[in-house]
Amino acid sequence: MTQAMRLPAASSRPTKTFNRTVVAPGVTPDAGSDAQSCVVFSIETHPKLQPQVPAKHRRMADITKNWEKDTARQAAMAEARQWVAAEFHGTDGDTVRTLRLRKGWSQTQLAEAIGTSQSHVARIERGDQNLAIQTCRKLADVLAVDMNVLDRALRRQEELTLAKSAK
Repeated sequence: MTQAMRLPAASSRPTKTFNRTVVAPGVTPDAGSDAQSCVVFSIETHPKLQPQVPAKHRRMADITKNWEKDTARQAAMAEARQWVAAEFHGTDGDTVRTLRLRKGWSQTQLAEAIGTSQSHVARIERGDQNLAIQTCRKLADVLAVDMNVLDRALRRQEELTLAKSAK
């Protein structure tokens, strides 16, 4: 038997190999044909590495979560988000991102308000998500805009995304 990985820099131990002829069900292998070996990999046993936060460090998500619990810091975070909307996205016009930031909300807060996940909100804000009408209604309600404003914001977000990808 041969090893499946022969590289000296391989990150894991060699996998087991099995020499066996593989044929379609109901077909008899031809005695004169060359049998080829088949390598079987077991992905389930591969270790899943989790990134570790170094000692004396904290994740930004954890810091933000703790600050959102403090009422004084909640106001500061909302003010900071409004500042980001004006300073970094002021020329973007109305997009879902700017509407959210002007309200002082995080993606997580918007996601909770409309009953979805933060990653879904991120995809909406990137402009690469087709929305169901129920999601549009929820967004319009929580962002305090009518459906026409939301439609223009979604279209504007798509334009900005296309312009960025064209660069």
